[in-house]
Amino acid sequence: MVVRPKIIYIAPLGDMEEEHLRCVAESITEQFGLRVLIMPNQGPPDYALDARRLQYNSNVILKRLMVLCPPDGVKILGVTPFDLFSPIFAHVFGEAQFGGKCTVISSFRLGGNPDSSNARGCPPLISRLEKEAIHELGHTFGLRHCSDPDCVMHYSTGLQCADRKFAFFCPPCRDLMLWNMAGDLFLKV
Repeated sequence: MVVRPKIIYIAPLGDMEEEHLRCVAESITEQFGLRVLIMPNQGPPDYALDARRLQYNSNVILKRLMVLCPPDGVKILGVTPFDLFSPIFAHVFGEAQFGGKCTVISSFRLGGNPDSSNARGCPPLISRLEKEAIHELGHTFGLRHCSDPDCVMHYSTGLQCADRKFAFFCPPCRDLMLWNMAGDLFLKV
């Protein structure tokens, strides 16, 4: 049996607060049990800017992340403060390559209402970034959207949905994630 890389990289794409990145990294480690390393800031994703929309194309960013991912990385998560869109959506909180290696999330629309209720000591933006990171990484490990509104894999139609769900998987999603993760991390020879 050959063991594959077990590191998830976080690539800041523009100025992101270190505290936010550290909290996201801790949540990823907690949910996936993998080592997480934060890369140096890669700068704004100007290569993905759609000047007409004044937004950044998440699909173009995913392609760039594939090149940025170090050889020892099993996954790479881009985190940006810029507004993202996908060719089929006017805006997205994040996007992932389903069953792939790359995902990107944005804090741009996750700031929302600073007075929204969240767990004590967990500011809304950090909580939302953690949930979005885990959700999108779940897609890279082959998870689809879940019908359980409390599960991190539930589709968020807005901030209210994002705030309602937890930053962890429901039992069926967790089992499937662990099953798929084993396939990603181990290769029988």
